[in-house]
Amino acid sequence: MRLPRFVAGSVPALLTVLVLAATVAAQTAPSPGQWLPARHDSGVYDNPTPVEGVVWRDIVSAGQGSAWLRLEFQRWSLGRGSYLRVVSLADGDFQTLHAEHVEQWQSTSAYFNGNAVLLELVAGPRTKGNRVAVDRVLASDPPGDNSEDSICGTQDNRTPSTNAAVGRIFSIGCTGWIIGNAAAGSATDKLHLSAGHCYGTGQVLQFAVPASNSNCSLVMPPAAKQFSIDSASSQYVNGGVGNDWWVFRCFPNSTTGRTSWQEQAAAFTLATTAPAAGTTLRNHGCGVDGTSANNATGNSCACAATAGTGARNQTQQTHTGTVSSVSGTAINHTIDTCGGNSGSVLSVDATGVAVGIHSHGGCTSTGGANAGTAMTNSGLRAALTAMGSAAPANDNCSGAVTIGVGNTGVLSTAAATTSTPAFGCGSGGKDLWYRYTTNCAATVTFHTCSASTNFDTVLQVYRGSCTSLTSLGCNDDWTGCSSTSRSRVQVTVTGATTFFIRVGGYNGASGSFVLNVANSTCP
Repeated sequence: MRLPRFVAGSVPALLTVLVLAATVAAQTAPSPGQWLPARHDSGVYDNPTPVEGVVWRDIVSAGQGSAWLRLEFQRWSLGRGSYLRVVSLADGDFQTLHAEHVEQWQSTSAYFNGNAVLLELVAGPRTKGNRVAVDRVLASDPPGDNSEDSICGTQDNRTPSTNAAVGRIFSIGCTGWIIGNAAAGSATDKLHLSAGHCYGTGQVLQFAVPASNSNCSLVMPPAAKQFSIDSASSQYVNGGVGNDWWVFRCFPNSTTGRTSWQEQAAAFTLATTAPAAGTTLRNHGCGVDGTSANNATGNSCACAATAGTGARNQTQQTHTGTVSSVSGTAINHTIDTCGGNSGSVLSVDATGVAVGIHSHGGCTSTGGANAGTAMTNSGLRAALTAMGSAAPANDNCSGAVTIGVGNTGVLSTAAATTSTPAFGCGSGGKDLWYRYTTNCAATVTFHTCSASTNFDTVLQVYRGSCTSLTSLGCNDDWTGCSSTSRSRVQVTVTGATTFFIRVGGYNGASGSFVLNVANSTCP
């Protein structure tokens, strides 16, 4: 079982756990896979025609015996309109990935069932330099059985459930869920919750998780039900029982363009008070399970491949239990859980309102309690407010932030909306505004070419005033950047000038970026 991740400024989780109860442990599931080498390189392809077309395809395999696989793209270059298509040979499920999606998925694909996929490079009309290379794949390991037992009593009373707001976080082995709080700047996106020790990069939130195989190996949901987690905008604390939370957003699905909220149409309402002792709570989580029957006995938190009873392993199940005590923002409860339940919802059974986040196991067959963090945790509430607040002040020209020569550091358009006037190129949207003044004649260059820029930017530069803007240049893709999805505008002026710089995303894409300013003459 993985130990909790320590976060700067938080109380070490292990110390907190020892203070509360010697048997309490964070409940992530065992590591599910291993990276294997896979050498596939398309080489460079141009497409001089006015229509898109498949210019290269190859079968990528994880070897016999793998129940699922995930690709990692070591090198890739996709022109405007070009994309990757990954198709499972086991069930025909597929995913499409344009340049901005490959960045959002941190150069990986969704998870696919079976041991092989067809990878296709589709070149957009009149594009040059298209390429993709895969050096390794994540393949399923033989199922393990090393999850600690945290069933409250002698029987495992979890039963299968299908709550549409609850998903499996993979590959860390946790549970995440949609909440009713709208993500900042969006009417179609909602925030998500899990445990702080579940935070990690490259994680995927999966909904509608199918039954596992009888040998405990996991089965993947359709790629349309998988959402890459935006780790850069996350807020989390891994501080032990009562202070273990993670607030995060997901990128829209790369194939459908739908957000998790649009796809699932379900979310939990959050409580503003802690539950009283004796309150009946319900949990929905994707914990380890080595049994295929209700009211099982023995260590059902272990799943042995040879047992033939692993169909419920890390699939959604539910159980009710009571609040045994509340200490500050720590909730102790008697709901049956196992590894993989970390981050799952604790809701009042009578109302469905979420009162906490389950994070640690401590129950035994003879007593003890499992535990989580109450929604009244002040850090959690502050994060919810920050990530669900109104659009930033510089969402419009009138709030433009003054910047100088050099780079701004990493910024984000995740909470931005689309302002006026319309962009002059790239169908730009979800933009932020900045102001820069040169005090003499100069050539000034603005660009987003930093490696920390992770989406397809559109950059437009104006002069004048917010009520009377004159465009000096607009750029969507600049070939001088290491990635063609970055932007650059260079302007020459004959005297002191104030510029308004607008950074948005191609077709309304959003993400993290760095804005750089260079002045040829003036400091």
